[in-house]
Amino acid sequence: MNLLVTNLRDSASLKLGVALATCALSSVAMATPEQMEAFHGTMKLKESSRLFKAECMSCHTKPPEHNPYGKDVRSALKSSGKEVITLELIRSLDLKDSDGDGWPNGEEIEQDFLPGDSDRHPAGTPAKADSPPSGFDQLVPKHSFHPLFVHFPIALFLFGVGLEVFGHRRRDATMRKAGWWALLYGALSTAIAVPTGLLVFFRSGFQWQGTALIHVALAVSATLLMAGTVIWRRRAAHESLSYFTLLGLAAVAVGAAGHFGAQLVYGP
Repeated sequence: MNLLVTNLRDSASLKLGVALATCALSSVAMATPEQMEAFHGTMKLKESSRLFKAECMSCHTKPPEHNPYGKDVRSALKSSGKEVITLELIRSLDLKDSDGDGWPNGEEIEQDFLPGDSDRHPAGTPAKADSPPSGFDQLVPKHSFHPLFVHFPIALFLFGVGLEVFGHRRRDATMRKAGWWALLYGALSTAIAVPTGLLVFFRSGFQWQGTALIHVALAVSATLLMAGTVIWRRRAAHESLSYFTLLGLAAVAVGAAGHFGAQLVYGP
């Protein structure tokens, strides 16, 4: 009988020892309350947020086991040589998708989702990370030099229209000759202004709608009217109403295209 009691006592002691050892090891492996408080304080979590209510489960599945995010935090702590979670350390993991659900940790935390739980994430599709600029994008700015060249056709052609009209009314051949050269160079400068404008259109992500569509339609119309005017005017000064009507239409188209182009840059 005594032997049986002794064996039972030894068995109970063994089980208690194993349990205590397991608890001790678990306390070492899992996050301490100080670390959890540091995480909450670092992220400035509200008590009503999912991350705050999750407590240890923000980084653990079943303590002491870490979820994917917890493993990344643990690795970051080891790499930094620090013992306490800091904002810098958390932010270093923002672009990483620890749980593999397609959402970066930073976006999930910002929208109050657990970055280590792949079953729960924000609705919709995560925004794509910006790709590094190509060699062309590094050499050519986004505006593609369009603001530099677009003023030449506008200023030269409209100036030429003014000289043509005043030269006609004053019967001044010299003024009309100057007007011809201004019209010519204004029309020729569209060869640079139009391609750079198209580059801006596609590189800036404009759609074929609204102000952008109106601007493109007017720019094309203005270019064709300018070309037609120059072709008609190239041999001699004209006095006909038809010529000055075309000249006026071209001037209106050029001015309107410039106006709606400015709307795209500066808004209403």
